[in-house]
Amino acid sequence: MVSLTKIVDGGPAMNDTLLGQEVVRCPQCEQTYRLSYSKDEWYKVSAWLRKAEVALRESHEIDQHEQDTVQLIWRTGINRSDPLRR
Repeated sequence: MVSLTKIVDGGPAMNDTLLGQEVVRCPQCEQTYRLSYSKDEWYKVSAWLRKAEVALRESHEIDQHEQDTVQLIWRTGINRSDPLRR
């Protein structure tokens, strides 16, 4: 499990029980987020960090980070009929 949660006043806007944590900053502003991950995901952290950067860029463009969490999706294959495919 992986989550990306906005950091507000020095702490996450929503708490979780995930042990692994990295701080990620939006590439377009100063807003920071906490990337939290379970022990089952530790070996994919570098890939999750790249996905987080893309998701934060999109969140910045869509709603200026109004939401407390940003959705991250791990896609395992290409589904050409998927309209959300990037």
